[in-house]
Amino acid sequence: MAQTVQDGLRNLDAERYNAAGTVFNQLVTSAPTEENYFYQGYYYLNLPEPDLAKAKEAFTKGSTVDKKPDPLNRVGLAAVKLLSGDKAGAKADFDLIKKDTKNKNPEVLFRIGEAYAISEDPKLNDPAEAVLNIQAGLDVLKVKNNPDYYIALAKAYLWKNDGGGAMTALENALNMGQKAAVIRTLMGRVWLQGKNYQKAQVELNEAIKADAEHAPAYYYLSVLFQIFGKYDLAAKNAKLYLEKSEPTDAAKLRYVKLAFTSKDYDGATQVLNTIFDKIQDPVKFRLRGYTQVEKGECAEGVKNVQEFLKQAPQDRHLATDYGTIGRGYICIKDDANKAANDSIGITYMEKAMEMGDTLTNYTNDIVNVYKAAKRWDKLAVVYEKSIEKEGTKADGADYYNLSDAYIRTKDYVKADSALSKTIVLYKDTWLTPYILKARVKQYANPNDSTFMAAPIYEKYISLVPEAEKSKDLTKKYLAEAYGYLGIKALLLDKDTAKAKEYMNMVLTFDPANQQALKVLESINGTGTGTTPTPNGTATPPANNNPSGSSGGPKG
Repeated sequence: MAQTVQDGLRNLDAERYNAAGTVFNQLVTSAPTEENYFYQGYYYLNLPEPDLAKAKEAFTKGSTVDKKPDPLNRVGLAAVKLLSGDKAGAKADFDLIKKDTKNKNPEVLFRIGEAYAISEDPKLNDPAEAVLNIQAGLDVLKVKNNPDYYIALAKAYLWKNDGGGAMTALENALNMGQKAAVIRTLMGRVWLQGKNYQKAQVELNEAIKADAEHAPAYYYLSVLFQIFGKYDLAAKNAKLYLEKSEPTDAAKLRYVKLAFTSKDYDGATQVLNTIFDKIQDPVKFRLRGYTQVEKGECAEGVKNVQEFLKQAPQDRHLATDYGTIGRGYICIKDDANKAANDSIGITYMEKAMEMGDTLTNYTNDIVNVYKAAKRWDKLAVVYEKSIEKEGTKADGADYYNLSDAYIRTKDYVKADSALSKTIVLYKDTWLTPYILKARVKQYANPNDSTFMAAPIYEKYISLVPEAEKSKDLTKKYLAEAYGYLGIKALLLDKDTAKAKEYMNMVLTFDPANQQALKVLESINGTGTGTTPTPNGTATPPANNNPSGSSGGPKG
């Protein structure tokens, strides 16, 4: 059965590019008409990587079939200029074609508008011109029954980030009862771009109901499930995308990219290995390197991403390339060179952050390196920079982590300040910072005879809910607070009765507390008469944040 232009377009829409090319090439061979040459060129323009040379060849042949050059093939030649980066030359040609057709040929106006919306690259498109020309085509179209006009219009609006305009155009297209899978998929993409994920999922499922073989619907479902964090479903739909498109090397490469972001590293590796030696695009080194780092094959991963940077032009280098190299260096299993690799890794990750990469929390990776090396001074600087970057979004955990690093570097003045901010931001929902602030006061002033930490301990005691007093950690802190206040009452206030009261409270929460027992013996005249000292520890406290580990600030 002979295939038609519509068969070719259906394959093109479904991203079965080889099948589409076969149809259009056969049509030209069997009937070298202006229309068939136009669609052959159109096919080459709409490939993921447009083949401008072959498109130009097809449009040129289409223009010479008749003595009077065919206007649609002339539009195709101008579109080649546009996608080559010659916007001015393309517009001049488009304007001349419109003049020659008296601005009354709806197909010419539509194809000019569509050409302006082929590419998502702002350097190669012009959404405003696309809308203007497509709308002009609709204005002169007598019977508005071609959904392609509205589909192209929707893409133009989408490139303008005008989701409302795009959706209106697609609703008009859907009302024509044709190309439901294409239209529903594009609707899903519009909702996806607008972060209305539930509606996106509904439209993509409807697209699959309309045509279960329409590959792009599975692609965007995979992207959607990645956003939801449902990586098993993301990987499943990535595989369906590959099955429904076609098993060409180009399609497999698109699948590898999708599988990687779906965290299906084994699936990505398996398919990439089958095409690695056959594809010339250096992106293969990036994909292999990224996957290897995620799988813990860090030394090889670093080499492959570096190979990509070596082979690819500068404009293809991404911040994530440097970040991945950095993450690779810090996970290389080489104890002898651990410090050097960590240092190199941090340098690369810092470069990624400077380049604006927000997809990965490199701050946490750097924090973990400095913690493992006990480089608290370096850790404090990381937290300072993170808080400066966060600005008003920095929270209590961020300032707590900073205070913890300051304590470990014995910078108690800065630790005190950071803990004050921590207390304000937690709004008394977590009380441990009061204990830490009281301790920091003592670390900073070990010979303090004024008991300046007393108000902080008193505040802590006043805030502890009754239900919390049975918890082991709270009992420890209460014993510490009452013990300090008891020593103050005895030594500074000379209030023996109050001191005795506080020390008995210590024993309520810590019956074996030796300091409290000795102080009470001293007060009662039954002990050795040893002069008590303020409570507190001589070394920085353990990490006591709500989750039990500092974790680091947000990246």
